[in-house]
Amino acid sequence: MKILHVVSCCLLLALCVVESAVINVKDVVGGQVKITCSYSWAENNEKYFCKRECYHRDRLVQTKGNKHYLEKERYTIEDLRKGVFYVTIKNLRKSDSGTYWCGVRRFGPDTYQEVHLTVTDAPPKPSTITFRPHFNTNLPNLSATLSNISTTLPNLSATLSNISTTLPNLSATLSNISTNLPNLSATLSNISTSSQTSLQHL
Repeated sequence: MKILHVVSCCLLLALCVVESAVINVKDVVGGQVKITCSYSWAENNEKYFCKRECYHRDRLVQTKGNKHYLEKERYTIEDLRKGVFYVTIKNLRKSDSGTYWCGVRRFGPDTYQEVHLTVTDAPPKPSTITFRPHFNTNLPNLSATLSNISTTLPNLSATLSNISTTLPNLSATLSNISTNLPNLSATLSNISTSSQTSLQHL
């Protein structure tokens, strides 16, 4: 009966040690996680974050006295003294995956909150396509062609100007020819009649 009483006390004590539900956090290699640990009636108590058995040597970072913010290697702990404290782990590694504990130092048994951390490989970065500028080797020839065009343009302009000046004269000449065509036709008709008459006399 005495043994049964001792076992019951131990089980009750074990249940009191764990303060709240399990925390699950996940991130990728190289990233960081911020874990929110809750507690009650322990604003001025020391807080710590540990792995494995949570002996003193297993503590990764912890507050000390009035220092409610401390940083140790890749771990940071900050106690707001309002029922929560935060633990940040930077530069995550695959080996960081595992079970951790948020601990609060008490006059009796310390209280703990279980944390499961999962670190996965970062997703592959999308491949980038590099565009190389293409330089045309015909650029010097193009430059020379443009130079020739710019040199020819004034001559072309002068030629067009001469054409536009000549067009009225050409138009007048064509008009005179058109006016004289009936007379020319009559003259040719007379020549043809005279030729036939001469041939008859012969």
